[in-house]
Amino acid sequence: MSFSFKYKPITLKTGKIIHRPIIPLTIEGMEKMDILAVLDSGSDMTIIPKEMAERIDIRYIGENEIYGIGRIPIKTREGKIHITFGKGRENYSFDIPVLVPVDKEDVPIIIGRIGFFNQFKIIFSESEKKIEFKKVESLNIAY
Repeated sequence: MSFSFKYKPITLKTGKIIHRPIIPLTIEGMEKMDILAVLDSGSDMTIIPKEMAERIDIRYIGENEIYGIGRIPIKTREGKIHITFGKGRENYSFDIPVLVPVDKEDVPIIIGRIGFFNQFKIIFSESEKKIEFKKVESLNIAY
């Protein structure tokens, strides 16, 4: 079985409208949160804001540095989150590793490749402005 989501129109500060691959999912912890996140095939890791990490009471397992635009280092803490993702009756729950920027507050929620992309065959269709997902057998990778 498979399912898809249309890209979401986003209005930039300039007034220009662009379409982004934004997906709905649920993050579970001390609190259950339904969120929208950018699916980013260019990002290795999933990134969530510190405020969200605090609300779900994430357990940290280490620290790291990531490099954003301009190669500016950003100090992060590492953890993992449990998510539920799917559409309609087709929903899947699994853990993914996550980075939480320590000092930066205004980060978007980004779903990166590690832990998420290996769960599905994913097709980005720019011409149709949609993302298609087909579940694959899990590899039982521990994060």
